[in-house]
Amino acid sequence: MPFFSQYDEQLTPAETELVGRARRFCAGAFSAAIHEAYLRGEPFAREWITAWAALGMLGLQAKTEHGGHEASFLCKIRVAQEMARHGFAAAFCLNNLQGQVTRISLHGSDEQRRHVLEPLRSGAILAAPAMTEPSGGSDLGSLATTARRVDGGWSISGTKSWVTNGTIVDGITLLARMDAGGELATFFVSLGGGDSLGRHEILLPGARSFRLAALELRDHFVPDWALLSRPGEALRAAMESVNAARVHVAAMAVASLHAALCEATRHCSSRQAFGKPLLAHQGLQWELAEVSIRLEAANALVFRAAQRVNSRLPAVTAAAQCKKFAVDTAIWGIDQCIRAMGAIGASGTHRLSMQLAEVRLAAFGDGTNEIMLDRIGRSLAKDYADPAGSEHRS
Repeated sequence: MPFFSQYDEQLTPAETELVGRARRFCAGAFSAAIHEAYLRGEPFAREWITAWAALGMLGLQAKTEHGGHEASFLCKIRVAQEMARHGFAAAFCLNNLQGQVTRISLHGSDEQRRHVLEPLRSGAILAAPAMTEPSGGSDLGSLATTARRVDGGWSISGTKSWVTNGTIVDGITLLARMDAGGELATFFVSLGGGDSLGRHEILLPGARSFRLAALELRDHFVPDWALLSRPGEALRAAMESVNAARVHVAAMAVASLHAALCEATRHCSSRQAFGKPLLAHQGLQWELAEVSIRLEAANALVFRAAQRVNSRLPAVTAAAQCKKFAVDTAIWGIDQCIRAMGAIGASGTHRLSMQLAEVRLAAFGDGTNEIMLDRIGRSLAKDYADPAGSEHRS
């Protein structure tokens, strides 16, 4: 049975075609290109973003009336997994770009759609979420970026760090505090040139394809129409998006580990040592068997959480559980696959070293492992106090 069959069985025919489109895009030249870029210590070429947009994939979850596909969250997960089998960072970045299209299509105003929806969907402009700051990420109470009311709009000042695709995006969806000490609101911020913007790449050797950057805004003007979520609404919307993002990251980690295990199994089945295939040696066989067990467990957690997000059910605990376990399992499991293959597993001949370097970053994005444990711990009394089985598990 195909590894991802439980997801695929719940997709519509149109969504199945979209997953197939992603699978075909990844095969061949794209897969080779992202690996070659990693070996050169560079991000993959921007032309692949243009090609991805030309397939209509930036409108994956946008409404059909806006040129999108109205795909489900499970379909989004599967598209990301097909890409993550070839490269975690490339998958993360390309799927990150479509999130802003989805937000404007589903929740934006008519004026917001007129200004930016079609350029975002077509890839003429690129945008990314921007929440984390140098002084805090998951602790939203510490966010210091402010929005000050001015004639015709808002003046925004502050620094956002660890912005995915931050070196190339033309806009960001930004959380800011309404004046000092006020409630949070969300804005779409177009990033023009001039003195009001500073852009600084964050160098991560071995993971350049995330294109991470810090963006410093200094009295940066945004017009009235760019207010996406008002005070009192922004925090709830941000947390809902974070839970979905955690499941998304976990799903890609599972796919990366699955690809590594397949590669290690093929190699160890064909390479001979002491008169028989490596995989016939019990010690090595058991090591990969252990990887397969934890992989299946991680995938089950991800699928459960993805179903909750897809059905719009509470998913705080489920998202935290699957992200922590899946990412930890992927980091450990890919390393085990490299060890099973020997030195060649760590060489440029295979992409396991690239996957390991990139998946490690998943332990920090959308909440660290410690934050995941905190979210799980806060729900223990609610989720596990009833010996008969709680009806309220989130």
